[in-house]
Amino acid sequence: MIDTDMRLRSASPQDEGKIHQLFCVPEVFEYLADGKKPPPSIASAWVNSAAGDLAKYGGGLWVLVDGADLRLGGLVRLAGDDYGELELTYLLHPSLWGLGIATRMSHTAMKRAFEVGLVSTIWAGADAPNKASFAVMKRLGMQLRREVQYPLGSAMEYQMKAEAFDPARIEPLPIA
Repeated sequence: MIDTDMRLRSASPQDEGKIHQLFCVPEVFEYLADGKKPPPSIASAWVNSAAGDLAKYGGGLWVLVDGADLRLGGLVRLAGDDYGELELTYLLHPSLWGLGIATRMSHTAMKRAFEVGLVSTIWAGADAPNKASFAVMKRLGMQLRREVQYPLGSAMEYQMKAEAFDPARIEPLPIA
């Protein structure tokens, strides 16, 4: 993928197979699914819940594509919970790691959600060994929320409150 032509677009049912392929990359499912390949039903559930998350909270599911070949290189998801907060999830193909793309994708989705004004807090969590994910959260300006226990061990969650979000902090990706 070429960074200059990357953009986000809303995920559709036609993306489910490509999303599942991304889930099945070993470096991705190591933290996403506690080291086990997730079933295709997870991709389907994420796509199917995206419209509701968009309408209810300003969340949703967006895929990262390149204008030249439209390959799916990553995704960003903001999913609502019973507390009116959004959980941020970002995934990238390992070939795109270390380029700041996860930060830009996440910031773009957060900006959109906070502008809608239906949510006051966005949070994200990661297993303790996932240092790269913590770096993304910190670059976004998120603050430590709490230490937690996930199925495979200790983890930390970070959060961003709407009033602390700086929409100009990071250059957003275009949304198609």
